[in-house]
Amino acid sequence: MGFMIWRMIPVAKHWLENGPKGTSKEWLNVSFLIAAVVLFVTFLIVVVRG
Repeated sequence: MGFMIWRMIPVAKHWLENGPKGTSKEWLNVSFLIAAVVLFVTFLIVVVRG
């Protein structure tokens, strides 16, 4: 596990420096999708407990 993390650190650093950058519209869409999933899971928990 330690070896895998040690090998992935340089790759992750390279991706962060040279990877594609998202626009504010794309980040807004992702935020809405994550919020929708969180609300749906919360709804399911409330329904099952009630």
